[in-house]
Amino acid sequence: MRSLIVQALERFRVPESSRVLIFVMCLCLLPQAAMAAAEVRHTISFPKDREQLILVRSEFPVETAVTELLMPNWTPGSYLIRDYAANINRIAATSADGSALPLEKISKDRWQVQTSRTTTLVVDYEVFTPDLSVRTSWASQAFTLINGASVFLYTEQTSKLPQLLNIKNDAARGEPFTAMQPVSNGDAFRAANYDELVDSPVAVAKAPSYRFTHDSQGYVLLNVGENQFWDGEKAARDVEKIVAETQSFWGTNPLERTYWFLNFIAESKGGLEHDHSTVIMTGRQQMRDRDDYIKWLGVVAHEFFHVWNVRRMRPVELQQYDYQNEQYTRQLWLAEGLTSYYDNLIMSRAGLITPKEYMELLAANIHRLETTPGRLVRPVTEASMDTWIRQYKPNSNSLNSTISYYTKGAVIGFVLDTYLRRTSNSRHDLDEVMREMYNLYSEDPYSGEEFERVVTDIGGAEAGVLLRSLLNTTTDPDVDTALDWYGLELKRGSLQAEEEQDEESLHSDLGVLWNEGTPENVVSSVFDGSGGAAAGLMPGDEILAVGGERLAKDNLDKLMTSFSPGEDTTLLVSRRGKIVRLNIKLDAAVPDHFEIVLKPDYKKRNIRRLRSLLGQDPQ
Repeated sequence: MRSLIVQALERFRVPESSRVLIFVMCLCLLPQAAMAAAEVRHTISFPKDREQLILVRSEFPVETAVTELLMPNWTPGSYLIRDYAANINRIAATSADGSALPLEKISKDRWQVQTSRTTTLVVDYEVFTPDLSVRTSWASQAFTLINGASVFLYTEQTSKLPQLLNIKNDAARGEPFTAMQPVSNGDAFRAANYDELVDSPVAVAKAPSYRFTHDSQGYVLLNVGENQFWDGEKAARDVEKIVAETQSFWGTNPLERTYWFLNFIAESKGGLEHDHSTVIMTGRQQMRDRDDYIKWLGVVAHEFFHVWNVRRMRPVELQQYDYQNEQYTRQLWLAEGLTSYYDNLIMSRAGLITPKEYMELLAANIHRLETTPGRLVRPVTEASMDTWIRQYKPNSNSLNSTISYYTKGAVIGFVLDTYLRRTSNSRHDLDEVMREMYNLYSEDPYSGEEFERVVTDIGGAEAGVLLRSLLNTTTDPDVDTALDWYGLELKRGSLQAEEEQDEESLHSDLGVLWNEGTPENVVSSVFDGSGGAAAGLMPGDEILAVGGERLAKDNLDKLMTSFSPGEDTTLLVSRRGKIVRLNIKLDAAVPDHFEIVLKPDYKKRNIRRLRSLLGQDPQ
């Protein structure tokens, strides 16, 4: 290397006086150049999958005397500290020649390795995979799911380097599927950096895949665990309709390679978005029930909408991921809530659900919002800030203390969208706002003020005032005025004024939610301000009798309809094994659902407005 540098200096006739300085500088830069050309190599294998273990070997180029290894504490898209390091077993460090290197754990998520005598750090460790979910990893003989944040260590010095993933596999296990770029070996893939490695889940399984193309863009639906209850071809056709409608909505395609829908039919649920893929989980018979299948389609629509809203257009607080610490933002009502508004609309506009089914989904969102007392305590922006301690960690008082930014964000989307349509005589809508946001902020992240500015630019100053109220106060969104513009009204059942109720709707209630996981009538939550709260009922109480009548699961509804709202009676309760008698004034029962119906005097203009919203004739 020294002779090459000297030859170059002589060739370009560098003065003798400058050659020494340049030569020294080149020697100093050599380690940095070598690091820039290097990559991190990860190899995973599954010889212990019966024990739910993934074996990992990671090789890091190093140039410092001490190297710090880190394990992420959370994964993007799921805002909860999950302490993935708790699942690491038998970790050891060596140099490239196999010599042991001193390794010491210095915190819950960090290890320190002495690397002064090596240029390559090799780390071998096991990852236990106890939970099957869209945000964790799972090893089994049937299939394996790898979510990078829960499996791969990283170092701050090498996180920007390319990451090569080798998968030691056998034919009996199936083959790996991922959105990462494959290399020449079919079981090896390369990510541009650690962020992309984390962002590229891998399925290893024997599973049918359904490929389709829309506007020259490739897509794959992978059905891990497909069975006789799942019609893979129909599911793929329906996913293609969602893709087509979503692409049409945004009018631009940010994808650089094939997009994968990694669908695990494994009696679990949920979805988690990534740049070029999503992980979805569902039940084995979910496709056979219409309502359940709509839920699955809704997850598909939600996660694919995130390709634009979150993965590219994202809040400034989430621009760069900090895998070790919480990243707080007030914008999850936009990132998740407005996505929850559009997932149902996308299904309607794609013709996958009827107008009646869309209204049932909208009514369900309004019902969830209006029957959650916590909506009167916490604005949706604060609920977003609190996602790390509330959204994914519900407790018995959650319904009284907070609101889901998914639910309220979806209802805000409907009210704001309708306001823009109504005040502009249908010239503007929320679709226009979302597309303008993407045009402005798909490359650079947005701050908390940018959405309001775009809404104001399109809908006027009053639209901005409405938005601020919806986001920063606990005032209920005015769904009734919004529905009226479409010629619709919301039937709230027993939440209506008493003079509007009929005799049949007057049922009594204790003001509690029940623990559905027990055969006994055990209270899981008590509503603030309810008769149960005033009586002193507590989460965990088992209610044995009401008014001297034995209470059981199969007679709960019948017994409660025997009482009238406002009636005084007694409860017999088992509280941690002790029998307690309480006095209670019964509440009026909260209806288990709301219903949206056409008003008797709806006009043709209402039909036109609904057609514009839903993308299909409402009749």
